[in-house]
Amino acid sequence: MRICLSLDPSRPLRWHLWLAEALAEVPGNDVSCAFAAGCRPLPLIFRLLLELERLVYGLGVNGATDPVEAALRSLPPPPADHVDVVIDLSGEEPLLSGRRVLTPLFNGVPGEIGVMAALANDQDLLVDLHDTARPSRPWMARPASVDREVFAASLDSVLSCAVALILKALREETGSAASDVPGPRTAVPSLGALSALARATHTVTSKAIRFLDILARGGRMWGIGWRFDESASLLDKGDAAFRVLTGETDSYLADPFPFRHQGQDFIFVEKHLYSKNRGCIAVVAADRNGTVGAPQIVLEEPHHLSYPFVFEQDGQIWMIPESGAARNVSLYRAVEFPYRWTREACLIEGIEGYDTTPLRHEGGFWFFVSPRLWRSTSWDVLSLYRAESLTGSWTPHAANPVLLDATLSRPAGAVIRHGGRMLRPVQDCARGYGGAVTFCRIDALGESEFAQTPVGRIRSGAFGCHTYNRRSGLEVIDLFGHLGGLREVTTSYRLLVSDAPVSGPHGQHLSWPVSRPV
Repeated sequence: MRICLSLDPSRPLRWHLWLAEALAEVPGNDVSCAFAAGCRPLPLIFRLLLELERLVYGLGVNGATDPVEAALRSLPPPPADHVDVVIDLSGEEPLLSGRRVLTPLFNGVPGEIGVMAALANDQDLLVDLHDTARPSRPWMARPASVDREVFAASLDSVLSCAVALILKALREETGSAASDVPGPRTAVPSLGALSALARATHTVTSKAIRFLDILARGGRMWGIGWRFDESASLLDKGDAAFRVLTGETDSYLADPFPFRHQGQDFIFVEKHLYSKNRGCIAVVAADRNGTVGAPQIVLEEPHHLSYPFVFEQDGQIWMIPESGAARNVSLYRAVEFPYRWTREACLIEGIEGYDTTPLRHEGGFWFFVSPRLWRSTSWDVLSLYRAESLTGSWTPHAANPVLLDATLSRPAGAVIRHGGRMLRPVQDCARGYGGAVTFCRIDALGESEFAQTPVGRIRSGAFGCHTYNRRSGLEVIDLFGHLGGLREVTTSYRLLVSDAPVSGPHGQHLSWPVSRPV
């Protein structure tokens, strides 16, 4: 396939190079580059703001909006006769007559300034990819942002997501019936220097206020909540009180997973050590009279570990912790449960994947995982993998990434069965990490299909939440906020759409194995 990138000569940027390199890696693709006649450079005040952010926040090099003119101009020019696809990254009419034209818009605006305008106006971030192969149905993604008040970080996240969306559209749609002329363009809004300067001043001021607030109040942190209830889950009750456990002064706790073994209940957690700036896996012994022990570290590696998914399979107890920093998905086996574990196998190599969530379904094994692509957050991408056995060969789903949506992608705990439905807890990161947990009904899951519908939502008042699990009557969540001195928090679950009434065992654990009740 002959693909041409149409660029604005005033802003050949690194994310354009990421796209060109990813396209060139696909066998059969020929990638060329052409430059539009018009120029719409980023306003100087925004360039200055991006450089200021790099200095103030210590941001690294190789950002999405770094100029890389030489590398892009080294790409060959398009063939004189015809190209198959034009990717219009300039906002101008394409120079070439392509059989198919793809035009990304950022909150309705062509070009990176649309991301900045959305942030300045406190809007949710949105990427629409207009495609002449399907003019009435643009491709869509809802990116996440590490920090909405830092333009450079938000641009890295959104533009990485845009690259993934373009690759997905090219893979899934041939565009054989496309028109030669792309649809109408949306004019770039005029953002004056005064408004840009005011936004920059507000950003720095609010950051300073938040920093002072952290010093005065002890800062926000992660902790976990737990409760015992054999008869009904939070999803049945609607409201429930959770006891709160936080880390010591040297750490915080998050990502709780309950497990019952030989009559004893345990909660596996991420224990993030401030001194090492990375997480390890700890276990908390829980008593049904409402007391818990101190977290004890059971697994530590030179890289970050979190999200300790513990399960039983073939007479053994296993754990798949998140190890994205090591660019693999590793399987650990309990040698002496719960305190000694050994690394048994590497299930997938070369993927920076986060919060891997296994599921056994219709005789096969699945992984839900959120990969990090280029400079993305990993909060807005969902990919699936399948294998015939736990340690077998894992095959990526035909539609990966199956989702590009900060509200509905990243896993938030084990898949459960509730009211006869498969429910997948997901993290809502649209307004920031750990905003809330949404439950999605899995409507279709196969080698070439995946569909889900949001049906319910967990909130914990003023506190963030991004993990939910329940097993053997032990129900756990995590919390983010000013938790100092907090002993109990009331959490609510509310339906988003009508769902079937609950029947049968409540909160049946679906994953390992499917029939195990909780």
